Amino acid sequence: MGNDGGDARGWGVFGLTGLVGQSLRVQLRPDDPLAWAVTRQPPADASALPWITGSLPALADPPPVQAIASLGPLDAFTDWFDGSSLAPQRLVVLGSTSRHGKADSPDPEERALARRLADCEARLSACCASRGSALTLLRPTLIWGHGRDQNLSRWVALARRRRWLPLPATARGLRQPIHADEVAAAVLAALRARVPVSGAFDLPGAETLPYDDMVLRSLQAGAPASRLLRLPAPVFRALLRLAGRRGPGPGLVSRLGRDLTYDGAPVRAALGLAQKPFRPRPEDFPA
Repeated sequence: MGNDGGDARGWGVFGLTGLVGQSLRVQLRPDDPLAWAVTRQPPADASALPWITGSLPALADPPPVQAIASLGPLDAFTDWFDGSSLAPQRLVVLGSTSRHGKADSPDPEERALARRLADCEARLSACCASRGSALTLLRPTLIWGHGRDQNLSRWVALARRRRWLPLPATARGLRQPIHADEVAAAVLAALRARVPVSGAFDLPGAETLPYDDMVLRSLQAGAPASRLLRLPAPVFRALLRLAGRRGPGPGLVSRLGRDLTYDGAPVRAALGLAQKPFRPRPEDFPA
């Protein structure tokens, strides 16, 4: 058994300065027992929070706490936690549905990512079982929001520059985008639950819609002067060849026409989540 600190209290959080972390900080309540948050560099408005400056995997064990949440890359956190002596009562960790959706990607780097995610999940499960920690593993789908994501915000930024955005006409694969605020709310629900919620849960957004419709709604909110240009697939692929390394990779392109949908009922029931349909607003895509 690792070091659970006996009478340890409070939460420790990794990734509080990231996209989901930004949302979580806003949603913290005065009675939420945040004991420490690890960051490479505290943000400018960090004075009110108990920051620990450091980076993974070299970070020494912080003080024991009852719960630890990881909002950042799963592989770096897994390597650190595996080598630490901490044994919190509950561990709440963000993974990704890329574990499923990229397993058969034509891009070898994406297939390797899917394998790493699966390996990390197995290692964390084994660690928690040996230390008596309850593991809540959340796999968000396509995270967006606050202009900081690399998904919809990237498309909006490109459309703002060019006033048009090309997509293949086949980009009709179903998606379930989830706002960073809702991912943070799920993490907080797991941390605040009276009894630890053990299990691995896919975490999709509330609405399922075709990829091009999702992008079109985003452009209407964040780049209303632009237009979506649906191209025949061969023409789109020719444009990608011209773009070279600046364009999206083969993995993303291959998934545009595939349905990537997951059952959100289990996580909503387990954590009591209330989610909203996908309705992007101009403030979701700050310039």
